[in-house]
Amino acid sequence: MKLRLFLPLLAFTVLAVMLGVGLNLNPREVPSPFIGKPAPAFSLPQLHQPERQLAVADLKGQVWLLNVWASWCVACREEHPLLVEMAAQGVEIVGMLYKDPNGVEAAHELLARDGNPFKHIGTDPLGDLGIDIGISGVPESFLIDANGQIVKTKRNYFTEADVTDFVAAYRAEVAKSSAPAPAS
Repeated sequence: MKLRLFLPLLAFTVLAVMLGVGLNLNPREVPSPFIGKPAPAFSLPQLHQPERQLAVADLKGQVWLLNVWASWCVACREEHPLLVEMAAQGVEIVGMLYKDPNGVEAAHELLARDGNPFKHIGTDPLGDLGIDIGISGVPESFLIDANGQIVKTKRNYFTEADVTDFVAAYRAEVAKSSAPAPAS
């Protein structure tokens, strides 16, 4: 009989604790199942030289940031100056133009107008690599270590705080590897 009186109180306490824990989580931080996994093998036509391929094998031994973007994407344009800033700080950024219905001409125009932070740019017109790497939309970024493992991800666009965080993570990965850091 006494137990029956305390069951509602116990249920309320459990729910209150679960709510308290849930309210302290950041809904923008979705843990990626790809951290610690190898970057998917790919071979994509290069934006500036479509007859040449950009392959993940070409980047082996280097630390790099894969940024998935599209010319029509408002958030991509918002983060673009921050990518330019990261590149100026020595971060090697590889771009992937993802399913861009505006075509490569729009991408060329955007890069000519706003600057090109990318060391290489591959095009993924059908979204095959996007599926393999598990993107949820654009923009999305993946920090890849010198062993080809994904070590950090960013869903959505970069903010100033993200730039500081990713530049530090990039430099830490370069320091851990024998990969030479690009001059900054």
